Amino acid sequence: MSQSVQKIGIIGAGYIADWHAEAIKACPDAKLVAVCDQSRTLADAFGAKYGVQSFYSVDDLIASNICDAVHILTPPSSHKALGVQCLDAGLTCFIEKPFALNVNDAKALNKAAAGGNLGVGHNFLGLPSYERMKAALRCGDLGRVASADINWNLPLAPLRSGPFGLWLLREPKNLLLELGPHLMAFAVDLFGAPKILHTIPSNPIELSGGGTRYQSWKIIARAGDVDLTFNINLVETMDDRSVTLRGSSAIARLNYAKDTLVLERDNAADIVANPFVYQGALAWQNIREGSVNLARHVASLNRKSPMG
Repeated sequence: MSQSVQKIGIIGAGYIADWHAEAIKACPDAKLVAVCDQSRTLADAFGAKYGVQSFYSVDDLIASNICDAVHILTPPSSHKALGVQCLDAGLTCFIEKPFALNVNDAKALNKAAAGGNLGVGHNFLGLPSYERMKAALRCGDLGRVASADINWNLPLAPLRSGPFGLWLLREPKNLLLELGPHLMAFAVDLFGAPKILHTIPSNPIELSGGGTRYQSWKIIARAGDVDLTFNINLVETMDDRSVTLRGSSAIARLNYAKDTLVLERDNAADIVANPFVYQGALAWQNIREGSVNLARHVASLNRKSPMG
């Protein structure tokens, strides 16, 4: 094996672990070699599926010296302790979001990662459509951006049907900690850290196991000269996970759930032809985006890249 190939272990063999395993398999300079989970059943099943060594404690995984890096995919409440332990042992760490539950835990992880060997999983930032939108913003193609809407509108079935013991339902704040990083990652990457001005929770629901949880939030913020609105709705609604940037030259609409980007621009046609030209440009872009996604699915046997 080439010395440049990173040997990677996965800590936490739950649902998301399969996505990480497939992404690691797709990287020529990475090799999955181990899995660690307190549940022997989960660890052994995952190890058998991917042909890797199983461990049942992080201490044993570290002592084996089998890994160069680990993906920490455990519940968020364990991220800080596991991250610091692995970083102190000299391992590179890639941690699922939210990588910390408070500022002090985040600072402790950053301190332990003084060498820069810490990454956080924000998968939507790697989408080709998002990279094109970011490039359009950076090169001035959108003009001066005055405002942005960043949305997560998608029903969350566990709020109504369970299982109610999931981490994201254990405390009212956990829903925001689970979903908010997706939205905040876009804002920070595009405009820098925003200042939160106002938060409006709504649509409370009583869980059958007890306790009230909000199903919707509107968060008003500002980053530099850009007004930001974050919308999270977990009620019965059409899937609208999107980012809209409103600039002086164009409006960029990113559907990050479907990996599509459409730019709306004014045109110089006269008052009669203007609507036709305007809608024709949108139609052409939608056809193009749909065709690109179709080609990706066909080329990958109807399986999109695990990186997405």
